[in-house]
Amino acid sequence: MPQKATSVKDKWRAKKWFPIMAPKNFGEVQLGVTPAYSPESALGRKVETTLYELSGDTSLIHVHLYFKAVTNSGERLNTAFVGHELSRDYIRSLIRRKSSKVNIVTDVVTKDGYTLRLKGLALTTYRCHRSQRTALRNIMADLLRKRAEESTFDQLVQEIVFGKLSNDIFEAGKKIYPLRKVEMEKSKVLRFPVQ
Repeated sequence: MPQKATSVKDKWRAKKWFPIMAPKNFGEVQLGVTPAYSPESALGRKVETTLYELSGDTSLIHVHLYFKAVTNSGERLNTAFVGHELSRDYIRSLIRRKSSKVNIVTDVVTKDGYTLRLKGLALTTYRCHRSQRTALRNIMADLLRKRAEESTFDQLVQEIVFGKLSNDIFEAGKKIYPLRKVEMEKSKVLRFPVQ
């Protein structure tokens, strides 16, 4: 039995700690470190962080970002953005009685060939009719698809994460019905372009 414990200890001793770096569009800051035998064996690992940790802005603590280690340069692991999600508590805090919640899930393709699944959420000031909800959903879907086709992956990610896309949907949607808040609730990269 004691022999097993020493072999486990030796396994850990053989591993090194490798820094995981954020992609260029997130400032290439260090996201953390991971233990592995070599940088190559750590590829494919996922890291979660908040936008607050990257930007220092406390108002963005509810935005969770997901990155995946895709390449290494020497000892450093370089990551790619694979998705984001707003915290459940934050979403719950937005919902009010006597107002409607309009959700949309749509797949979009960027100008440079990335496929993403986006989940949007619009909250109205008062309860609205089904036809108005459908119209809001259509506006959201059209705007998301159009914006993705016009943008590169990096541009689209910045607009999603920092709220520009939500603001544009808000401006377009409020012509149909008074809106209280629009958020991009979740995003996920489904397919990277073939290189």
